[in-house]
Amino acid sequence: MSLSKYFKPIPSPYSSSPSPSRQNPPSLARHDSDPDQREKLRSIAKETSRISRDLLQQLSPTDAQKAQTITRHTLDTLRRLDPNLCPSHSHPATIKVLNQDTLTAALSIPPGRGPGGSTPPLIVNFANRHSPGGGWRNGAVAQEESLCYRSTLATLTLDTTPYPLARNEALYSPYVLVLRDEMARGHALLAPPYPVVSVATVAAINGPEVAAFVVPDGKGGRREKGVFASDRERGFTKDKMRLVLRNPPEDVAWCWREVLGEEEFTGGWWREVVFAVFDKTGEGNFEVFRGVLDGMRV
Repeated sequence: MSLSKYFKPIPSPYSSSPSPSRQNPPSLARHDSDPDQREKLRSIAKETSRISRDLLQQLSPTDAQKAQTITRHTLDTLRRLDPNLCPSHSHPATIKVLNQDTLTAALSIPPGRGPGGSTPPLIVNFANRHSPGGGWRNGAVAQEESLCYRSTLATLTLDTTPYPLARNEALYSPYVLVLRDEMARGHALLAPPYPVVSVATVAAINGPEVAAFVVPDGKGGRREKGVFASDRERGFTKDKMRLVLRNPPEDVAWCWREVLGEEEFTGGWWREVVFAVFDKTGEGNFEVFRGVLDGMRV
């Protein structure tokens, strides 16, 4: 079976945008500008599922097995990092916070080299714990759905494991093939060989209680800051390292900073660390995360 039948132009939902010299860069384009967007995304989801299944027939037996591999972990059973296995990179990684789609940012990072050969970038899927891929089959648009529209993640791995996820569980998909370009480029199909990423799927507290208080904004004014009202929920979020589902963004950014600064993660574990925080205006969560994390060395 050949996949060539799939390689045809896909109309972009942004075809009515201004000329390229005047429009936003692809990663910053609006994701809600087309009233027919949901139906288009449903069609893309169906086609991505078909391509993912057909692709298994084209892969070598080894790669086909890897593409369907998914393992389940809990915070109770995962072991701490073994310092004897640390790659001990000679220079600390400098965290970058980018206003980009997650996969676009990941594919800008060259694969690493490990004892077993090439190692793909690892991305974190901020998941719906009740439904594999969240609402991707119904045209929803969020970080998890964008991963599923573009890759084999949902069809070949998430759909094969029991849901819901427990609050302390995570899933690991080591070999996810990226089939499409980002939404702002019309989800155009890529030609093989397909890029590969690894994906850690985690879910966290949905809508925790948040305490708000007023702090100086650094510009002579005041602003409201939200933090976790419960120390237990803040600690749990640090365990899961999540940033959506109505969690307070600034406090979550600081959770990431605190976790990455812990002794377990020092000593040269990281070659590159990138936070892809897609933000249409550049004035929301992107600015929050950039202010807390961009430039931190780990």
